[in-house]
Amino acid sequence: MKNFQEFYKIISYNFRDESLLKMALTHPSLNTKNSQNFNYERLEFLGDKVLSLVIGEYLMNKFPDENEGNLSKRHAGLVAGSTLAQIATKIDLPQMLMLSFGEQKIGGNLNKNNLENALEALIGAIYLDANFIEAKKFILNFWQDFFDKNILPPQDCISKLQEIIQAKSKKLPKYFTEKKGGLDHQPIFISRLEIQGLNQEFYAEGNSKKEAQKNVAQIALNFIEKNN
Repeated sequence: MKNFQEFYKIISYNFRDESLLKMALTHPSLNTKNSQNFNYERLEFLGDKVLSLVIGEYLMNKFPDENEGNLSKRHAGLVAGSTLAQIATKIDLPQMLMLSFGEQKIGGNLNKNNLENALEALIGAIYLDANFIEAKKFILNFWQDFFDKNILPPQDCISKLQEIIQAKSKKLPKYFTEKKGGLDHQPIFISRLEIQGLNQEFYAEGNSKKEAQKNVAQIALNFIEKNN
């Protein structure tokens, strides 16, 4: 594990409250009875929202003539788990993660879900330690290579479902995702999807929030294709 001063140089940001950084780097497998919430899960929740806003704002300014569908595709690619895992590796998050012995033994520091979660938690930690401007600066810096590619990503099932629903209705699909259980190194999330135009609800599980949402979107797509 690198020391924090080395890590600060890599991410171009110095934490004033290092407890926030420690929390962002702490895997849930290190939970104890006295510190159930001292892990990256809450910061991940916040960082996910900050990241989505920054990427959305960037795309609105970068592509003023693009429609919502193309902006959604670009956004989906820039916040995808594979993108986050690459950036997490670039800033040495695998070496910074604090894991239980059991999680380390199964390679938890290289688990893409762990890296994705920790990167979003780091963004949330920067936001709380400083402000939105610093969090935005971090994101624009480390996402730059992906911005420069300027390529529409392959359409994922979430974006495809959104396009189909929006073509029929102004109301977007609604995802409600929460942790259901599972082991520390392999949590289970369940996602409920509401599509008002169809008066239907769909459910699916996954080992991360994004995976559960992707799975339930695919189920909804299969339903729509079968019934059309």
